Amino acid sequence: MTLEHEKITLDQKIGKETTQILLEGDIIVPDIKPDMAVVLQAEAKANISRTEVSADRINFIGKLDLHILYLARGSERPVHSMTATAPIDDFINMDGVAKDMWVDAEADVANLDYKMVNDRKISYRCVVNVTVSAQSRCEHDIITNIGDLPANQLQKSTLVLSRSIENKNDRLMIKDELPIPSGKPNIREILKTSVSISNKEARISNGRVNVTGELVVTTLYKADGDTSLIEFVEHEVPFNGAIDISRPTADDMLVDVTLAVQDQYVQVKQDDDGEDRVLDLEVALAAVVKVSCQDSIEILEDAYCINKQLDISKTPVKYPRLVCRNRNQNTIKESVQIDDRAPDIMQIFRVTGKPIVDDVKIIDDKVIAEGVVEATALYLAESDELPLNSFTTVIPFRQAIETKGALSGANDMEALLSATVEHVGFNMLSGREMELRFLLAFNTQVLQEKSANMITDIVFSDMDKDRLAKSPSMIVYVVQKGDSLWKIAKNYNTSIDDILSVNDIDDPNKIYPGQKLLILKKISEE
Repeated sequence: MTLEHEKITLDQKIGKETTQILLEGDIIVPDIKPDMAVVLQAEAKANISRTEVSADRINFIGKLDLHILYLARGSERPVHSMTATAPIDDFINMDGVAKDMWVDAEADVANLDYKMVNDRKISYRCVVNVTVSAQSRCEHDIITNIGDLPANQLQKSTLVLSRSIENKNDRLMIKDELPIPSGKPNIREILKTSVSISNKEARISNGRVNVTGELVVTTLYKADGDTSLIEFVEHEVPFNGAIDISRPTADDMLVDVTLAVQDQYVQVKQDDDGEDRVLDLEVALAAVVKVSCQDSIEILEDAYCINKQLDISKTPVKYPRLVCRNRNQNTIKESVQIDDRAPDIMQIFRVTGKPIVDDVKIIDDKVIAEGVVEATALYLAESDELPLNSFTTVIPFRQAIETKGALSGANDMEALLSATVEHVGFNMLSGREMELRFLLAFNTQVLQEKSANMITDIVFSDMDKDRLAKSPSMIVYVVQKGDSLWKIAKNYNTSIDDILSVNDIDDPNKIYPGQKLLILKKISEE
């Protein structure tokens, strides 16, 4: 008998862990900046740039970027800004992880506390959540067929599985020159530039992942000629990029790309008339690219050979199956009032939103996501004492996503969901109230962890001749619940064709519990 082998590669989930790290330090006002009177806004953003994997341990390296807006001392009380960067270098233990495995690490600022120590120094404490997941690609040498053995003595099945083709970290560089709209004054000093990503799309073609989208660039600056005048501009910068894939791909493969702003540089540039009216922008986007496909693989589950003993070696394996994936959008809208102690709103400069998913549940054919959008508004205030103010609130959301095939209470199913803000809108309703609108995009997929026993070796040997000789020449077998003709034929060392012929059965699938079958002793031609 010839054993036919095939090598297959399966994804293996190693683990997913979340840890909290505390970063604390001091921010000193640069010598060229004036003393602080009041801190108007403090923001922090964490980013993981790389990971280093060793046995049962993952090191992650990145940075924490801090940005401070403050009101300076003096009769004009001008607004100034300053930035600081703190390194992130920590580790997390994960059983089973090893070098060369695929590791993905994400960082998110959970909390930022700060206080003015004096008019030249701020101390901060920042809690950062870091989530690390690891995955390996396991190769198995399995037996898929036995040559020269009749097909009806083989039992085969089909595995439908999700298999990764490529997991890759890359960078996209975007450069552009952004003119200040007419009617806006020249730039004296940039106070703050924020960059967000919207309308992202990814497609695979000709061995490349093509990524398109828009950068929403918002800039707060001090106008030239008036130290107290603050202006705000917003630009939409379309971008596209291509990421090469090292392994063979097909256009119908599934691709997921996660983008994050890793670094941003902006400086003032003169226009053709020699005036400071151009923003020279350079943005580095960190791209996590995952390409996968859905495969159907036929495997050998069991076999028997008349008058032969088969010693079958099997290896248990687990593999993921994609149940469903879906992408949808929903707009949440709410009117919010600023804090009683905050000054009245004169003009809203900018609103940002950060979706926080608190709970994800699978209900039959649906995934339910619940959470909040943490909304922050920066506005010009009707106050000489506090001309610029920041206001933060949370807006709850609940989203139902259609995921056909997802089952409630299935312990082997997992819903993976990410939420992003695609667009932000706002209206000033009064000096104390504003309407906020967020277009949320939900990317959802449901995976099921399946298990199978793969045949890796078969040893043939002759059956005991004395035992064969003593077996009855015929028996009457009563069909039990769960029986099949294949199982009966294997147990009684005969063939399905002989059982069908002797019992005058036309359809081998139509046997039923309590049915009596006559089984004759089968002797091989040897």
